[in-house]
Amino acid sequence: MNPKTFSINRRTFLRGLGASLALPYLEIMGSATAAASTGQQEPRRLACFYIPGAIGRHGWFPTDTGRNYTLAPSHRPLNRHRDDFTVLSNLSHIVGRISGHVHPYNWLTGHNINLTPGTITNTVSMDQVAARHLGPTWLPSLALSFTDGVGTSTLSRNGLGVDIPAIGNHRTVFERLFPPADRDQLRDAHARLALNRSVLDTATGSVRDFQRPLGQADRRRLDQYLESIREVEKRLNDSDAILRRGRPRFDENSVRTEPAGRNSMKDHIELMMDLIVLAFQTDMTRVVTHSLGGEGGPNYDEYRDWARTAGAPTRGAHDVHHKGGQAAVDSPDALVLQSRDEMLCAALGRLMDKLKEVRATEGTLLDHTVLLMGGSQISSHSGRSFPTLLAGGRRLGFRHGQHVRFQSDRKPMSDLYLTILQQLGCPVTSFKESAGTISEVLA
Repeated sequence: MNPKTFSINRRTFLRGLGASLALPYLEIMGSATAAASTGQQEPRRLACFYIPGAIGRHGWFPTDTGRNYTLAPSHRPLNRHRDDFTVLSNLSHIVGRISGHVHPYNWLTGHNINLTPGTITNTVSMDQVAARHLGPTWLPSLALSFTDGVGTSTLSRNGLGVDIPAIGNHRTVFERLFPPADRDQLRDAHARLALNRSVLDTATGSVRDFQRPLGQADRRRLDQYLESIREVEKRLNDSDAILRRGRPRFDENSVRTEPAGRNSMKDHIELMMDLIVLAFQTDMTRVVTHSLGGEGGPNYDEYRDWARTAGAPTRGAHDVHHKGGQAAVDSPDALVLQSRDEMLCAALGRLMDKLKEVRATEGTLLDHTVLLMGGSQISSHSGRSFPTLLAGGRRLGFRHGQHVRFQSDRKPMSDLYLTILQQLGCPVTSFKESAGTISEVLA
């Protein structure tokens, strides 16, 4: 096989918000995953994409169910992938239900973040449970967003419920994906790992001394803390081994940054998704979360274009979510939000195209990757009937090509999270408020 025929053309520029990157030629890859190129067992992967604010409910939910359902208008860009995704309706957090613009906090945790008045508490997110078991990789997980930050910018929470900062800059994502290349950078990286390990050893010893006189409840809290420390220690050891193995060889000169033109939501998302394909193909990480926008912004140029086409007033993202999510079926405001949804589905379809182009040890990269796209609101501030698409993972036991509708307020979203975690091979028997797995999506 000619190694220069891999699916991501290194001379192709990926235009995004703030930068344009030409992806490198990876000599180890060809058009296959790293595992397929070396004859190893294919790892399992997970990517979760959050839809901000409301969805255009009139165009999102199919009118009928089963395998012969009629594709909903918002999902038309996914028609060619019909057999590789499932529409799920009426899933929600029940015990963990919240309201307002804070839904990114608990979409992947299912935790009621308002249990303690005046403060936000949280628990581990589903992606981080997966990351705990799907390594070792250079990055245990990768949190992406429309901007750098924590809070509602990120979807990921560690074992203590603490926010894992998200990255919104494409060049930063690219540089994080690979171990350093030159000798001085490698020496510095090894030194940082050694220092981090020394700090952890000191912290662990101090905590154990402090633990002896504590009561049972405080001991449990410290045990949870120590478990998080042990996870970090394991990741440091994994990183050390990967540093010794070295990063995939690639042409550094083919990576460029240039000013972006248009303030485009589509370009930003597509560039991030191309980097996800690269990350999965080279096995630099196996777990990614990506917040596709903010609850109240940013105000990408597309919102103005969609409003002009629909004959609606020009509104910012926050008002589009509110007006469009609550509007009547033929309202121009509803059509603006539906246009946003169709664009997101088109981006998902493009990602699935690229994953299908990459040969895996068995099947394609999509067959070994679970894709979850969804949100927490059917209309602004309403935490019911989460819009949910599940795709990929055929080699992991998933069955698609259907619309499954559950009774309202009866099926927790955590059941889907538990199902995904188990099919990824994670040794878990429950997740948050789960009552069992969802057999309808399994082969």
